[in-house]
Amino acid sequence: MKEKRLQEIEEIKELRQKLDEANDTIEAIRTGQVDAFLVKDKKGPRIYTLKSADQTYRVFIEKMIEGAVTINEEGIILYSNSRFADMLELPLSKIIGSEFKMYLKENYVTWYDELVKSGWQEESKGELYLKVNDGQYIPVLVSLTTLELDDGTALSLILTDLTSQKRIEKELIEKNKMLEEANAFVKKVNNELEQRVAERTKELLYSTERFKFMADTIPVIVWIADPKGQYEYLNRLWCEYTGMSLEESIGDGWQKSIHPQDVATSVANWEKSVRTGMPFKTEDRKLSARGDYRWFVAHALPFKDTDGNILGWFGVCTDIEEQKNETEKKDEFISMASHELKTPVTSLKAYTQIMMMNFEDRSDKVSVSMLDKMDKQIEKLTRLIGDLLDVSKSNSGQLNYTYEDIDFNEMVKEVISVMQLTNTSHKIEVSLDDTCIITGDKNRLGQVIINLVSNAVKYSPEADKILVTSEKKDGQLKFSVQDFGIGIPASQQAKLFSRFFRVSQNTFPGLGLGLFISNEIIKRHSGDMSFISTEGKGSTFCFTLPIKHDNGSNQ
Repeated sequence: MKEKRLQEIEEIKELRQKLDEANDTIEAIRTGQVDAFLVKDKKGPRIYTLKSADQTYRVFIEKMIEGAVTINEEGIILYSNSRFADMLELPLSKIIGSEFKMYLKENYVTWYDELVKSGWQEESKGELYLKVNDGQYIPVLVSLTTLELDDGTALSLILTDLTSQKRIEKELIEKNKMLEEANAFVKKVNNELEQRVAERTKELLYSTERFKFMADTIPVIVWIADPKGQYEYLNRLWCEYTGMSLEESIGDGWQKSIHPQDVATSVANWEKSVRTGMPFKTEDRKLSARGDYRWFVAHALPFKDTDGNILGWFGVCTDIEEQKNETEKKDEFISMASHELKTPVTSLKAYTQIMMMNFEDRSDKVSVSMLDKMDKQIEKLTRLIGDLLDVSKSNSGQLNYTYEDIDFNEMVKEVISVMQLTNTSHKIEVSLDDTCIITGDKNRLGQVIINLVSNAVKYSPEADKILVTSEKKDGQLKFSVQDFGIGIPASQQAKLFSRFFRVSQNTFPGLGLGLFISNEIIKRHSGDMSFISTEGKGSTFCFTLPIKHDNGSNQ
């Protein structure tokens, strides 16, 4: 019995050792530390050796927002990026070496076989459903193309998640949860990218040609720019879509493909990223070789050396025409619904005020008090409807502005005095620099100040004061509103100016439109909005505006 027990212990130790070795091997493959690995298929154990270019390929696809896998003729997964593992909600160690079919919805297996058969002959595309670990299904667009390995030819599958297109009607309901998951994912990917870029910058510099070869097989537009923002390379898909040659597109030539109405914004965003080293993102319409325009979203990240110097930029452009069309339909509905609601709400407010006057004449204090509460709720509803109208107008470029010269301090004091009268829970302490003249829409800028101060009051229920300050420097005016409230979790700060975004676990009322609208208004005044926040300690929201004329002495 004792000998049998000892034998079992030895067998367990051996199994644990093999498991550790397998996990180490998979991690080494994923991070590019080894170039060969063993996969068991129908023909028995086989060793696959990746070409040296595949190391650049792995780095490249790890940065993609799409899932990517490589399979052999038997359908065994030879390689998977982190995104695909995230889509399936499984660790990479369980995916690599398994059969791709096992992750498909059962009634899509036959269609998958047809796609794969076609993919071995030519580039193919099709829609499938992936079976997630929790029993749910994800609709994906699969793009198939062949990939050369030392051991033979493999099939590369790029999987684009179609969930947002298939479930557009559920976006508003699930927005908070999706934003949390997206933010966590982006943070994770960004951390991985920073680490990989730091470790492999030199390698990437010597692998440009091999990278270009791999980039031509990816179903998104890929480009590279130098540290000054001049384009050095665009992949084959760019040339096929625009009809422009690489020679016509490099430098600043790519700007010719952008819609005239979008050029100024796209170029300004790009120049700002090049100047500051911050990640680049913009949306614009690009002209196709057929003569029509389609919407694209562009993302770019800088390559930096160990000292933080930018060596170049890597970017991708993704077609979002279908998403834009769906968003326009949603905005049209919001605009129409808001207009339809505005008339009855206005009538309700009028009737409420008439009833209040009648009950006041009768000295019916109970009825007057109830109608007063009703009037305040109608006022809240009116503001919500106004926010919905503003956001739909802003998205369509129909938000009207009337520009004039404004004494900034005078405008601030006017707005704050009214807000202090209607708010008794907080003292609004104002400390302004010498006044100056700015050019802008007084009502819209006042709307921004009201929104920032109202938020400061709302999100600091335990505090009793709000600080409002201004400062002039280098021809710019900086206006700040500081509260001492609940603050904003660091994990959710990146999406704070997004439309309909509300911090999770937020029990305060609102649609998540105020900061989005305020940010758009400040942008239209050639300014910027920013904030600093510490959870549990409070937040400070700021905006800057260009000074037209300085009336004071402190600049």
